[in-house]
Amino acid sequence: MILKAKTVKESIIETNDIVHPSDVNAYGFVFGGHLVSLMDKTACMAAFRHCESKVTTVSVDGIHFLRPAPVGTMLTIHASVNRAFRTSMEIGLRVTAWLPGKPNEDICRAYMTFVAIDENGKPKEVPAIIPETEEDKRRYNNAEIRRAARLELREKLLSK
Repeated sequence: MILKAKTVKESIIETNDIVHPSDVNAYGFVFGGHLVSLMDKTACMAAFRHCESKVTTVSVDGIHFLRPAPVGTMLTIHASVNRAFRTSMEIGLRVTAWLPGKPNEDICRAYMTFVAIDENGKPKEVPAIIPETEEDKRRYNNAEIRRAARLELREKLLSK
């Protein structure tokens, strides 16, 4: 079955949330786990939009918490497919924060890998991704480097 390739911009999802008192640690900043949960949901939507199929998270890579987000911070989670492989997709994520009087600041970045699954829960093929802009192409190429590193690490760990 040949699937029609899609552009990166067709997978873009942007969600918003606000940091509530129940979302923070003892220092008043958003829990990393809460932020990752929001990111996972947004990445899931980007993956679903790309392949129009059920998807599941298979890995989370390179989470970088750049700045804390206190109570009252409005969060915007940006997600899009960086690259599609046979049954998996790497989703790039960026979280920005907005507080009164402050411009949008990056507070977190990450990469998540999703696999498309069929009605029996088995991996299924996904459409290829078409990188159009120079930024799309950079992210597309870097996704292959991260994938190769993940596969090499897995091979090393399994051979021990």
